Amino acid sequence: MNTAILSKLSLLSNTISKPYRSELREELNATYGSLAESVKEQVLNVYAAFLYSQELDNFNALEIVNDKNQLQEHLDYLIGFIYSTQTNSIATRKKLAKTSHKAFVQLAKGNNFNIPKQSFHETTINEYTQSCIDKYQALPISQERLDYLDGWTVTSQSRETVLVNLDVFYVRYGRDFSAKVHEILKRYALTQKTSTLRSRLPEIISMLESVAVLDKSATVGSFELLLSARNVQTTFHKVYQMQLTECIFKGNDLYNYNKTFLNSLEEYQSAFINTRAYPSPLKPFIRPDVKKVKNPPSFSSGGKASEAEKVFWFADIPLHIKDEEAIEIMEERLDRAMSFLRKSFTNHFEELKERQNRNRGFLEEGLVKPLTGNVSGRGTSAHPVGSEHLANTIATFHRYGIDGYTGRSYENFLGYNGSVDELLLELNLPTNSTLLTLTSLLVMEHPKITPSWLQKLQLFDEHGKKRCYFQSGEQYILSGEKERRGRALAQQDVILNDFSKSIVDFIIEHTQVAREHLKSIGNPNWRYLLLTCSLTKVVKPRRTSQLYKNHAFLTDFLKDKKCISTECKLSEKEIETIASIPVHRSIRRHRGLQIYLETRSQSAVAEALGHKDMRSQLLESYLPKPLMQFFTERVVRQFQKAIILKSMEDSPYLLDAVNMSYEEIEEFLKNHGIDEIPDLNVKAFDTAQSTTERSVFDSIIFTVTVPLIQLLISIRAVIEGGADKDNVTFKTELVEHWYHCAAYLLSRFEQGEFEGNDDIKDMYQEAQSNPLNLDVIKGAISC
Repeated sequence: MNTAILSKLSLLSNTISKPYRSELREELNATYGSLAESVKEQVLNVYAAFLYSQELDNFNALEIVNDKNQLQEHLDYLIGFIYSTQTNSIATRKKLAKTSHKAFVQLAKGNNFNIPKQSFHETTINEYTQSCIDKYQALPISQERLDYLDGWTVTSQSRETVLVNLDVFYVRYGRDFSAKVHEILKRYALTQKTSTLRSRLPEIISMLESVAVLDKSATVGSFELLLSARNVQTTFHKVYQMQLTECIFKGNDLYNYNKTFLNSLEEYQSAFINTRAYPSPLKPFIRPDVKKVKNPPSFSSGGKASEAEKVFWFADIPLHIKDEEAIEIMEERLDRAMSFLRKSFTNHFEELKERQNRNRGFLEEGLVKPLTGNVSGRGTSAHPVGSEHLANTIATFHRYGIDGYTGRSYENFLGYNGSVDELLLELNLPTNSTLLTLTSLLVMEHPKITPSWLQKLQLFDEHGKKRCYFQSGEQYILSGEKERRGRALAQQDVILNDFSKSIVDFIIEHTQVAREHLKSIGNPNWRYLLLTCSLTKVVKPRRTSQLYKNHAFLTDFLKDKKCISTECKLSEKEIETIASIPVHRSIRRHRGLQIYLETRSQSAVAEALGHKDMRSQLLESYLPKPLMQFFTERVVRQFQKAIILKSMEDSPYLLDAVNMSYEEIEEFLKNHGIDEIPDLNVKAFDTAQSTTERSVFDSIIFTVTVPLIQLLISIRAVIEGGADKDNVTFKTELVEHWYHCAAYLLSRFEQGEFEGNDDIKDMYQEAQSNPLNLDVIKGAISC
């Protein structure tokens, strides 16, 4: 039974009656209040699977809850089902069984009788558990139902298992047809990478499910008729229209929808037509021409900047200072953050190296505790272990290795009862915490390194030959694949410096014990560079692993570096902000912004981050999107501040209104004053010089943004909307200047002067669709 797919099996939805399911959930909440909701749902799904396997439908438990013996028997069957039908470890089955048993004990108490409590072991099957297994296996078992509970999986090119949900076809068309589709997809999966399968299978299944919706007769014959050579082109056209309508209704991105649909067509062609499972269409498939809406220019630096990062970079930068000084403040903040991270991780790296060297010495001097009979003639331990006898502890662990103790608790055997984290620290085993430090330092040295690139690095090939790490001349290179660069440019080589080489060398040494364990049990993951382990197992970190996300270690670790944070002048709040962001991607964003501010070059950023090229789509040169947004908002705020300064220059409340000192006001006017605006009144238009002379308008440059256009529209609307606009009195000459600017510029929009520039046209339309509050503008500019 595959517990991961149970929630998607529709035939389980009605096995438990709604009142009974609510009652069981209440018992789980009462017994395990702090248990994750996903775990509680999994327990209920396993129970629903048990009822389904016994051909029970809409089960309400009225019979069993009023009879102690029947409830006990029902529970025993459930425990037997959990242990008999799952392929998970005994520890996992124990958790499900224990949680279920306690819930039923609570259910019995609610009906005024008691069921004896039972214990469950993580490594062995005890007497009670075995009796439950025997009882369940004596029941009539429907193999067809158990096969349904197993769900459907396929195997990728790299022999990894991927789930595929064929529930719709099983329920609608039966077991044989779903098995046919399953076989087709299994053959297709063997030709694909795991990552491709995980993204593409749901797309192709969604397309076929839409075909099933179009099949009104709901028979295998009618379904396959829709996919016949004559009909399949029309069928998929209808599927496109149906899914497009749903996409628009939900407000989803049309570009992404069209790309997904095109991918689905390609995958259907590959899986079903090229293998001759179904015929190709008489007419070619309709393939929509996909064009993306133009966005403001930006570059990718490891994901979209979070709000926390934007606050850290841009918050509280004074308006009155020059823009060059604002950039210096940003650079200083970035330098402080990166310096703090570098020093913190470097200190941890040094600690790891010192502990590794210490443990080498312990291996030579430590005594190995025997698996049994560790008693001297005086009744004491012959080879004591624990925190007071670290040499013996280290030597004992390395003698038996990972999962080398067959007893109940490895940490107890090594003298660390209830202190497994401390033991892992002293053993210096590779964990998410240690690899986080080492990989973060690598990304700092070489920001082109991404988490997905790291995750795929294979240190050895299947023959044991070094693969991703090698020497070329005098250089040491770390080589991997970055698939998004395209097949021809997928290989990305990182030339290591002395420091990054020392990191890679240490990672290899640090993971050696984990690598040797995987080799001893025949697990092919021993070839990967990054491995984490506990006392009993070794794991190759997945893309979703905590190694590449935030976890408690990072927050606690950074907060503990108080001396470094003081040296780098970081507040506790700033440290929390840094710790709250996935560190590898955050480092790449910080380095990308640092490089841009240092070089003012997009090409330099693209090269440093490992992009194959730098695309300048709309402007000859441009700022990264967060910076562009910051300066756009800054200009608007400066204009607003200037309006207030002019309109209240003789007011006693000026300082309160602008929240500045006199010195700051003076500096603001010096740096951002807008007094020297050319005269743009009507007379100036009328007396404009001939084309042989330079007009005042030739020297005017407008930085066009949506907020600016909104403001200009509002100023003109307020002034021209009055009953007697010819006699309107302006509050200041400044407002008069901006009114004439608005009248001039907006008339150019209305006459279609910018018709060829889609970006300005779009900004003008957006500004028209989102007008400002005219009452606020009127109060600011009119007498």
